[in-house]
Amino acid sequence: MRQLLGALALLWLVGAAPAQARELLRRGDLSLDVTGSVREIVVFTQGTEQGRFEERLLETLPSTTCVRAASFADCPAFDALGRRDVWQSLTRVRTRFDLQATPQVSAVVTWDHELLAGILDTFEGSLGRSLATEAFFDLGGDVDLFGLQEEGHRMRWRHVLYRGYVKVETDRIDLVAGRQRIPWGVGRLWNPIDRFNAIPPLAIEGDQSPGIDALDLKIRASGFSYLELAWAPADGPNDLYAARWHGVLHDIDYSLVAGFFEEAWTFGGDLAANVGGAAARLELVYADPSRKFWPLGTPEPREVPAYVQVVASIDYNLDVGTGLYVLLEHFYNGNATGFGSGNAGGLEPFFESTSQAPPGTPAFLAGPFPTAGSTDRFAGNRVVTAAKHQTGFQGSYDVNAVVSASLLVLYDWNGTSAAFFPSVTATPLDSLEVTLGAQLFAGSKRSQYGAAERLFFLVAEWFF
Repeated sequence: MRQLLGALALLWLVGAAPAQARELLRRGDLSLDVTGSVREIVVFTQGTEQGRFEERLLETLPSTTCVRAASFADCPAFDALGRRDVWQSLTRVRTRFDLQATPQVSAVVTWDHELLAGILDTFEGSLGRSLATEAFFDLGGDVDLFGLQEEGHRMRWRHVLYRGYVKVETDRIDLVAGRQRIPWGVGRLWNPIDRFNAIPPLAIEGDQSPGIDALDLKIRASGFSYLELAWAPADGPNDLYAARWHGVLHDIDYSLVAGFFEEAWTFGGDLAANVGGAAARLELVYADPSRKFWPLGTPEPREVPAYVQVVASIDYNLDVGTGLYVLLEHFYNGNATGFGSGNAGGLEPFFESTSQAPPGTPAFLAGPFPTAGSTDRFAGNRVVTAAKHQTGFQGSYDVNAVVSASLLVLYDWNGTSAAFFPSVTATPLDSLEVTLGAQLFAGSKRSQYGAAERLFFLVAEWFF
């Protein structure tokens, strides 16, 4: 808490001047500008450290319940999850350099330095991070500070390249090479067509995406029509290849997508159009994976079946007070994981079987054995849900020129659970923004949101 108060005091003292780019170099067409920000994020929730879960596994020996894949879902170690208050403070200093070399060639480098205190590296969170897209170039690192590695008191500093790309623009061609964001799809809460790095609806930092190391080429045809080709290399067989055609037909924006994402052929498209005073959107994806995964409790691996994902949404600005924005969106996920079984509940689909015994397993025990799941289960899909049908409602309102409020509600029709995400944002200065929010959940343990732990957060950012 002391670190939080110090960070907020710093933001208040230096935030009096409005944020603006600082010019480092200008010579003809050549220019170099720098901008930056300091963001403080504090999160309180409940969880379980990775080590604590592993300790509980060892305590179950000599029982084989937690060692055999067929019985792993009933492992009593899962009862320990979410039983401890955890928190984390993250202070991020971000510096962005914009280089304009010629009228056609530019570059962007955005580097983050982060100081993390407390523990939010929970067992549950580590499972989700293992499914994220990995950067091809490992340009970052972290260091533990002051020997504070004890449970609940860890402090570390890390640095990472957030964005780093070169862009070439001509009358007909745009080429971007490097770590970048490739935002595909038209959904506001869910984007199954975005196979590069889709942002989940409950992300605290909804404006942040880790980006992906890729080549992105746009070839303009005429008007607003263009062909986009993207390639994201990987160390293994996880390369992403995709093509997208974007055009306008009778005031309807549309896109057609085809690609090969982690050995899964994927085809889809999206539409966006004005309907009266509202904006309507439709997004559809069909995927046919060729990879196999080995579900817990089954005798052998099996191929992921083909599936369909659909998003339909509509939003509208109501003439109420300063203006009320409302959004209604529905998501169908044909590749939903389901709600699991045993003590594992909704975490069960994030594990699978393997014939390789874990270290220390007695020789007389026959497999298969449980192991952490891989991306094979999701076939290139970056939108992972337990429920097939979900509906989201969002409303936001500007209370005045300084304060705005937002409420997001997500409802899981299959497990009859819900998530409530209220937040309040204040901009007391041109260069300072502060957001307070919470995430509250209701429903049974075997549902989309019922097993999640409530969460409270603060985000304060000063732009310089």
